[in-house]
Amino acid sequence: MQKRKFWEIFFQWVFPCALLVVALVLSIYEFNNKMNSAIRTVVDDQAEQIGYYYSAGVDDKLGALGDITSAMANIMASRPDRSDAFVYEKLDTIVKASNAYMSAYCAVNGNGMLSDRREFDMSELNYYGSISGTSAHYIYAGTDGINGQTAFIYVCPIAISGNVTGYLLSYMNPDNMKEFFDNSVYGDKAFFSLVNRNGTIMACYGATDGTAILQNDFWNSLKDISESLGSWTLFERQQQKGNNGILHVKEDGVGKIICHFPIRGTEWNLVVGINESYLSGIQQSFRGPIVNLIVKISISIAVALIIITAINILVRIKASEHSKVLEDKADTDLLTDLNNKMATERKIREYMEKYPDKQGVLFVLDVDNFKKINDTMGHAFGDEVLRNLAVRLQSMFRATDIVGRTGGDEFMVFLKDIREISMIEREGKKIEQFFHQFEVGEYVKYSVTASVGAAVFPGDGKSFEELYKAADNALYVSKRHGKNQLSFYKKPENETK
Repeated sequence: MQKRKFWEIFFQWVFPCALLVVALVLSIYEFNNKMNSAIRTVVDDQAEQIGYYYSAGVDDKLGALGDITSAMANIMASRPDRSDAFVYEKLDTIVKASNAYMSAYCAVNGNGMLSDRREFDMSELNYYGSISGTSAHYIYAGTDGINGQTAFIYVCPIAISGNVTGYLLSYMNPDNMKEFFDNSVYGDKAFFSLVNRNGTIMACYGATDGTAILQNDFWNSLKDISESLGSWTLFERQQQKGNNGILHVKEDGVGKIICHFPIRGTEWNLVVGINESYLSGIQQSFRGPIVNLIVKISISIAVALIIITAINILVRIKASEHSKVLEDKADTDLLTDLNNKMATERKIREYMEKYPDKQGVLFVLDVDNFKKINDTMGHAFGDEVLRNLAVRLQSMFRATDIVGRTGGDEFMVFLKDIREISMIEREGKKIEQFFHQFEVGEYVKYSVTASVGAAVFPGDGKSFEELYKAADNALYVSKRHGKNQLSFYKKPENETK
């Protein structure tokens, strides 16, 4: 009898409990694998985002060197009878207005004039063959051949009626960018290096001590320490094509994330190598709940089935909450915290399908001259413009309305349940007046305007495609009539009949 009771208890409680524990352990194992994959994606994204910032900084510094040199070359091209004094004046301007330590004028016969008033036979330089050509370009020189310095050189031809009459050269010391990288957020956990397509290391910054991969033939030096041959092959192919890339390597037992970013106007890449330990805080924030969960399940094995069941329910709730967080992140634009393009369009479609007879208004906003803002004020200021605009737009409308960023400088606002024409007009005026006084900047106020197109649902379009096309046509009208205004879509006469 006791033996029979034992087996009854075993099959009624112990066996189901054991199966439940096994199922839970297997579920947690699978969940942990998926979570590790998600953590890796987050870590990679973090590394890439910070890498973008530093590559943009290199672009800006080299671009500033090129801009002033090109400007002086254009001025010299307008003066074919230029005197020595005129040439030296332009060379001085390059040095004073840029981060160049020296500038030079090279005639087509190789005779050169330096900003320090020396004359020099440029044909003796080992990079003289790279100076020729009809388009501006950058050169890396291990030694400038004049002052004995390593240099990034910007070469700009001086052309008159399509004929090159000489070249302007501006020289920048790679150490000019040292402070920018030495003050990086990584401290001693990352290195930065400028590498050309052939794998030649041109300059190194940051934590370079003990980093054996920082040698010439850099790309091949990663081959033996990458996670797999396939990932290295893809990484190398991306840099050869001038695209961004990311690779996980392990050097002397230390994991590193290697990212490369092409530098605009060159065949160079900025390589960022980050110790994975730097990003361990992000990893731990994800792994912490999993470790706690495993501990709870380990303890639950020693208690009754009801506690194990409760833990199982708790696990399911936490998994559901985490899934919801990931869904929210997938719908959010990283820069502005608004709905991203896919989420914006999906939510508008859902409203149209659910309330086909209710009226709504779609506004499509496009910031005027946004490229000029980025070019003149910098990309960081351009991002500030977009973030400020996002905050102001959200505060202007109801929480139930849909506000999203759908492109680089394009936003959508969809107002739900608009019952009266007067409300449409009022909301339109509110948007239009907003851009008459929208300013960005803490010290120097910069007035930002936008062109706006509007269309009414369902009158101007019963599907999202039709409604967006109508609003986009209205936006085109605003741009065509001088920008900084709002236009409502008007149907052609043959459609109104």
